[in-house]
Amino acid sequence: MKPVIVSDTSPLIALAKLDHLDLLFASFIAVYIPESVYREATQDRYRQDSQKIHNFIKTQDAVTIHPGESGMKYNEFRHLLDEGESQALALAKKVECGVLIDERLGRLIAKQQQIPVVGVMGVLLQAKSVGKISAIKPLIEQLLLHDYRLSDRVIELVLHRAGE
Repeated sequence: MKPVIVSDTSPLIALAKLDHLDLLFASFIAVYIPESVYREATQDRYRQDSQKIHNFIKTQDAVTIHPGESGMKYNEFRHLLDEGESQALALAKKVECGVLIDERLGRLIAKQQQIPVVGVMGVLLQAKSVGKISAIKPLIEQLLLHDYRLSDRVIELVLHRAGE
């Protein structure tokens, strides 16, 4: 059975820029989005990716907006991370599921907290493995054109895993 995931902002924006938010369901049965992540991802409604995220969330029963966390874990995360990342990690810890996050510090803290971590590249790899997309390289190139930061090492590793 596919797992549930809590999403941070950057992966949602990246997948919206690729026009592939639907690929989330190649990996996950449900996506939980903290309210602060939703606001951050959709605040600039003039941006096309913001509109895509808003429309995607409103039309998908498997996507749920969750109110903000305010407990001890959230406060612990907030000292080191931004609001969206802190909310995403706190919610993932609370509901005992993984987190979709690409920022290096957020990934490190999630791993320290034993929260499973997936990034956009993991979503793309899974989507290719189940036949939802035929190639990852063009999508990576598109992300780079949108100034999405990926190291050469990560790109090389992902393309190798994808057989490209």
